[in-house]
Amino acid sequence: MIPMLNDEFHFVRAGQRLKNRAVLAPLTHNMSADNGDPSRAELDWLARCAEGGFGLLIGAATQVQPGGRCWPGQPALMTDAQQSAFAKLAQSAQENGALALLQLHHGGVRAQPDLNGTAPVGPSAMAPGIRYPLGVEALTEADILRLIDSFVGAAERAHGAGLHGIELHAAHNFLLCNFLNPLLNQREDGWGGNLAGRARLLIAIVRGIRARLPKRFLIGVRLSPESYAHIEGIRLANQLALAELLAEEEIDYLHFSMGDSFKMANEDPDGGSLLAAVRAGVGGRVPLMVAGRIRDAESARLALAGGVDLVAVGAAAIGNPDWMQRVSRAQPLRQPPFGAALLTDLGFTDRALDYLGSLPGLVVRAECEGVL
Repeated sequence: MIPMLNDEFHFVRAGQRLKNRAVLAPLTHNMSADNGDPSRAELDWLARCAEGGFGLLIGAATQVQPGGRCWPGQPALMTDAQQSAFAKLAQSAQENGALALLQLHHGGVRAQPDLNGTAPVGPSAMAPGIRYPLGVEALTEADILRLIDSFVGAAERAHGAGLHGIELHAAHNFLLCNFLNPLLNQREDGWGGNLAGRARLLIAIVRGIRARLPKRFLIGVRLSPESYAHIEGIRLANQLALAELLAEEEIDYLHFSMGDSFKMANEDPDGGSLLAAVRAGVGGRVPLMVAGRIRDAESARLALAGGVDLVAVGAAAIGNPDWMQRVSRAQPLRQPPFGAALLTDLGFTDRALDYLGSLPGLVVRAECEGVL
């Protein structure tokens, strides 16, 4: 039977239940303080999404270690004050019958030197050039062990804040994705060389979290299924082989960031859909979540009919924090580009509007705003 958006979902391994299959995707909005402290505006907006009916909320990519910051206003989970702030997200979720996770993140080669005061780091060194003016420094064995501790420590802080789990960001050319990419990971030690070596860092983090936290604490992993834009080396076959490895670990879901959940796969000689390839590769061994052009009830229905367990709503939620309520009641959704005045009313700050306004087609400026 094809699941419906309003159906409950059971994370069997953890014994946790969702009231529906709608997930708030982790969304960058640059509303945290420069030191990573989550702002009241950020937490209030997440509370709006909890009130708006999402069964699961995933907070924006959250810094776990100094040196990994990718954008101004990125949240962090490295201090007692930050842990205390995120307890407000856990409370909002609980009050609205939802679960809340944080996405744990290190920027890797994409970390910004002007925000970190250092060159970016990755699995292997890269010489200075146009893309990396300071080059990329290779992590040492000791660096990698400290990184594992930072991810595990951030997960412990998330648990201490009352959150229901974490998602490891291993997509979009950030650090965990860098290690998985054979073009970027040229290491000849145990952290590279083959799929198992490239996946060792990610799996060590999963195992470290699982060893320290209860079974009910959810662990998800976000992956890119294939190369995109100017990024190369993320091969679908490798990512599906990785999914098999991860399914043997104690994770609760895989989250594929598809870009477009309904596109054709880049590397399928038969011209099949990316969703069908991912579904077949995961093979029901672990719950599957997808993000990418899940905009309305119909696109959510198509994804669920395609074998997905959970659908993550991204851009559409910016102007519709009550997305799930609107869809459930067959009410019209606000459509992008969203007016700046609307987003201000929804709680977005000026810095958030500057960032969101830089994304094509998402925000319309005041002089050309219509009725949205």
